[in-house]
Amino acid sequence: MECAEAVAEPTRGWWLRVLTHGSRRWNTPVCGDRHDALTWSFVPRPRAVGAAREISEALLGEWGMQYLSNDVAVVVSELVTNAVRHGAPLLLPEREEGGIQLSLMRSGNEFICAVRDGGERLPRRREADLGLEGGRGLALVSAFAREWGVIPTPPGGKFVWAQFV
Repeated sequence: MECAEAVAEPTRGWWLRVLTHGSRRWNTPVCGDRHDALTWSFVPRPRAVGAAREISEALLGEWGMQYLSNDVAVVVSELVTNAVRHGAPLLLPEREEGGIQLSLMRSGNEFICAVRDGGERLPRRREADLGLEGGRGLALVSAFAREWGVIPTPPGGKFVWAQFV
C-alpha cells in the first residue's frame, strides 16, 4: 500500500528533493521505478550550450529515452543560453571560477532537465517581438516541455526546470 500512495503523490516531489539537496549523482529504486539524477557544471560561456545539448542527447540514449531527444535538445539549449546570457555565475566548490549547472533526471518515463545559475532575476515568459532576435526562449520551452517552472535557491540563484513524459 505504501507504493500506491507514493505513486498517487505529485511526481514533482522526488526530483525537487534531488535539486534542493544538491546531489551530483543520485540513483535509487523507489516503488519499482528507478530514479536517476546527474549534474554537470559549466563555465557560463556560449560553448556550454552545445556541450549541454550533447550530454543530454547521450544520456537520453543511455536511458532508452531517445524519443525525447529533439524536444529536450531545444529546451536544454534555451535554458543554458538563458543562464549564460541573463543569469549570474554560481560559486561552485569544485571550480575556481563561477559556473552554471545542468541536472538531468528520470523516473520511469518522466524526464526532467534543470539549469541552475546564481542570478536573482526570475525568468518570465513574454510575447515575442518579431523585430527582435531574442525573446522566444521560454515560449519554445513551453511548446516542447510538458511543464516548466522556476525554483529559487537560497542564498541566491535559481533552477529553471522542464518536465517531459
